[in-house]
Amino acid sequence: MIGILQYAAHTRRLQQKLYQPLSEELGLSQLEMELLLFLRNNPDRNTAHDAVTLRGFAKSNVSKAVEVLERKGYIQVQPDASSRRVKRLTLLPGRRQECDRIAQQQKRCFAAILEGFTEDERDALARYFARMDGNVVRALEALEDQ
Repeated sequence: MIGILQYAAHTRRLQQKLYQPLSEELGLSQLEMELLLFLRNNPDRNTAHDAVTLRGFAKSNVSKAVEVLERKGYIQVQPDASSRRVKRLTLLPGRRQECDRIAQQQKRCFAAILEGFTEDERDALARYFARMDGNVVRALEALEDQ
């Protein structure tokens, strides 16, 4: 069990170290950059609720990050056409270059993590993670039903 926890901690540390110089240069927090990546990589999942649900970010942290990113001109926040309670987050084209640079750091991180893995091993790893996720989801559902 400690192996999985250690893997997660090491991965997070690698990510922080890779993003740190860009974070300082752009004046963005780790969470702000991760939120930009989430929106860039998932254009159909463009609400704060999506980021909270799918990435596990804390709701209060996402709210603050959205405010900062909007103020700095990275995103536009607009009410949804069908529900004014839902706010759509849109990346602004004027900051595309910065978002692309953050995405390049993400690619470097994934490349480092998967270095030396064959395509078959990567496919197997994806299947294992999908199985693990299914187990976690079922365990959460069972706990919520109690």
